[in-house]
Amino acid sequence: MREFAGEFETHLTVAAGSVAGDEGRIRRWAERHRVKYTRIVLDRGAVPDQPMLTVRGRGALSAQRAAASAWVERLGAEGFAVARVKIEATPWNADVPRTAAEARALPPGCYFEHHVKLALADGTEVATVRALAERHEAHVSRNARRALRATGRAGGQRGAAGGDGSDGRPARGHERFVTQRCRDVGRPEARRRLDALLDALATAGFEAVEVEEEFVVHDDRPQLDAGWIRERTRIRTVPRGERRTDVRADEPADAR
Repeated sequence: MREFAGEFETHLTVAAGSVAGDEGRIRRWAERHRVKYTRIVLDRGAVPDQPMLTVRGRGALSAQRAAASAWVERLGAEGFAVARVKIEATPWNADVPRTAAEARALPPGCYFEHHVKLALADGTEVATVRALAERHEAHVSRNARRALRATGRAGGQRGAAGGDGSDGRPARGHERFVTQRCRDVGRPEARRRLDALLDALATAGFEAVEVEEEFVVHDDRPQLDAGWIRERTRIRTVPRGERRTDVRADEPADAR
């Protein structure tokens, strides 16, 4: 097994039913165990509500997987079901592919993922970004636990309707994340696709507030994002029982 030695983030998606009606319980659990809690809401898809815990680590992938299993058991003991384990490496970790051939030689569930944070003025701009992102195999999400309050739009973007921030009045906005996935390619090609996305956003007047590049080294349930990101590349998934492993991200769950 490739170890991808370096820095990692492990994301544990908690089944939404486990926190329904009492989100404070998982929030307190995260605080008690000193892990980050976010509540990701996809713009669309079969499972848009995805509560998530994030744990940082350093070392080898095998150690991160063992640690993830321990976290899953710990959560289960507290009544929280984990729907997905996703482990991400920095793009400069060892074994991150440089070519398409290297990428295809890796196990299923490995792909580059980019997150572009934007500050948008209103729902119209969200719709514009959504349409633009789809042309770059990307789509939109938000953090349900965060509300954007700013003077004007960050990165030189326009302010919200009713105030452009030029007079110092606060303009509320919409924080959104554009997520792009690149499968079966090396890092140079993944970076080229990210640059194309950033250029397209900038040309349309949307400057990135923050950009993150990651390489996913383990993803045991990409189907959780079914109907959210539409990708041209077939997804090779980690087998679970008799489920198919050659599905697309936009394929309905009942077709598997």
